[in-house]
Amino acid sequence: MIGKSRTYTILIIAMIAWGSVYPASKYLMAEISPFFAAFLRYGIGIIALTPFFLVEIQKNNNHPDSKSILVFLIAGICGVAVFAYFLFTGVSLSTASNGSVIINTQPVFTAILAPLLVREHIGKIQIAGIITGFAGMFLVVTGGDIHSLLAGNNIIKGNVLLLAGAVSMSLYGIILKKPIIRYGSIIPTWYSMMFGTILLTVFNIATGSFSGFSVENFSMFDITLVIYLGTVGTAFAYLLFNLSLKSVDVIIATAFKFLIPVSGILLSVLFIGERPGISVYAGVIIVIFSVFLIQRKEVFFRSGK
Repeated sequence: MIGKSRTYTILIIAMIAWGSVYPASKYLMAEISPFFAAFLRYGIGIIALTPFFLVEIQKNNNHPDSKSILVFLIAGICGVAVFAYFLFTGVSLSTASNGSVIINTQPVFTAILAPLLVREHIGKIQIAGIITGFAGMFLVVTGGDIHSLLAGNNIIKGNVLLLAGAVSMSLYGIILKKPIIRYGSIIPTWYSMMFGTILLTVFNIATGSFSGFSVENFSMFDITLVIYLGTVGTAFAYLLFNLSLKSVDVIIATAFKFLIPVSGILLSVLFIGERPGISVYAGVIIVIFSVFLIQRKEVFFRSGK
């Protein structure tokens, strides 16, 4: 088991990688449909993970049993296929800023669901950290303007879908907690992503998203960006996050997702020239403090009867 400080470093790197998905996806949405983008993202992700998966299987000869395969299937449905549907559909109806804040309310749902599903306990310090993090993240993505979240019926519908996406991704982390302790991070990540990608493939075929696509319509930059999303923004980020679950509880690991909008905005400043206001930088400070609060005291597993 890796140490706590190293685990937190891994989580921060994973959040930076996930945060980079927002500006990259924003650019690609002008070129391809949201569902096809999801297929490309996870399809390339599974290809990138496959060599590591094969090495892990051969090295440890640790083949999952049928019960574990079923768990991976459920995780793939929740954390890949369903999550991608809610994310891309929600953002298409709502706004990118709304998507960033609502999708990353996952720590709140994890704090509610984890004690029920995997018997994790959360203390007052972690609760304070979660509330603080949500407030800081709201400030980061909205600049403190609540009206940006409340405009129009389509936006409300999109926000509801994004909330469903946050719940589905929270379930993903909770479902894979015990399998990751048993098998390590690579095997559960590969299986869940493989099942999710198969479902996305079926959905794209059923909706005709593949028709009319030609790689000739992609510039070299587009191709590079898609490969980056699949490898770094998906395979690498999922692998690091799931690796952390072997050392810390899912509530603590998920709390670091409050950093995703922060990293997304900072990367947007660096690469696409956005200039946030002072409220955004205040939010960054609040979010960093919230992560400090949440990891101050380890959660524990209550003994079962």
